Amino acid sequence: MTLNKAKGRMFKSVGWTWNPIAGCDHDCAYCWARSLSERYNRSFEPQFREKYLNDKMPNDGSWIFVGSMGDTFCSGVQDTHIYQLLSFIKQDKSNNKFLLMTKNPARLMMWRAYLKEIKEKIIIGTTIETNRDTSSWSNAISTEMRKEALNFAKIQGFNTFVSMEPLADFDLGVISAWLLCIDPEAIEIGLENYSNYTTKPNEEKIKQLLDWLDEYDFTYVLKDNLVHLNGGN
Repeated sequence: MTLNKAKGRMFKSVGWTWNPIAGCDHDCAYCWARSLSERYNRSFEPQFREKYLNDKMPNDGSWIFVGSMGDTFCSGVQDTHIYQLLSFIKQDKSNNKFLLMTKNPARLMMWRAYLKEIKEKIIIGTTIETNRDTSSWSNAISTEMRKEALNFAKIQGFNTFVSMEPLADFDLGVISAWLLCIDPEAIEIGLENYSNYTTKPNEEKIKQLLDWLDEYDFTYVLKDNLVHLNGGN
């Protein structure tokens, strides 16, 4: 079976990871999956693993992170492969939910007519490290464009998820307005762990963010490098 039990660096909201499409062309400098591929001299170009579509899902009610080792909706992935993946999810009879996580949610929402047929089975997620410029360490679309796409997804009735990892320095007024628009089911927050490409916010600013999340009753989880702030759920 090509499903993997989530552990280590993974989102704590996730029970399993599954990578029928792996690799990515966003070229994020901090990406641990890309670093792992480079360590073993493997290509990180997007690739479709059709045999994974023979997997049986665990049927344990947990979230399955689709594409933890890449980005299913990056520009290098073929439409036909996305269609095959979404068709698998549509036909799946398990009680799991599939987390479709991407830094290109605008492309994902181009599939919204098909996605509405599986709306109860999916969660649409994106990474928002900051509201500021990310172009010095990533070729992904701007976080503002990601926010707009997830806001649209929410308006269309989809459940949403936000990863704020690695959390870079941000403007609280802007980020809080974005989160109110997206209204995610859950938020995961963590700092850059194994590299130093982003500018980390100071702890006082992070505490202000957590206080705001508590005030507005958002569900969030702190990764290990922030749990000492004692603000997480």
